[in-house]
Amino acid sequence: MDISKIMSILSSVPKEKLRSDSGLKEVFRDLGRKSGKHFSEQELNEFVARFRSMSRTESVGSLMNKLAKKGVKADDINQLRRRSR
Repeated sequence: MDISKIMSILSSVPKEKLRSDSGLKEVFRDLGRKSGKHFSEQELNEFVARFRSMSRTESVGSLMNKLAKKGVKADDINQLRRRSR
């Protein structure tokens, strides 16, 4: 899945769903379905915990650096930076 498709999916998520654990689980379930994966309840709980932790400790810049270290193309990262402003 390319970055533009991921960004379009993420931009369609209502912000209200990001405020509760049940809403986050629903978002992760939907994303899993769209990518052809099925997540167990334990996996969803881990994703929610990781999301909560990252939302408290990470900034946009640090997340971009982590994406670069994971091998995301520089053009894709620049596109994300433009969209996040």
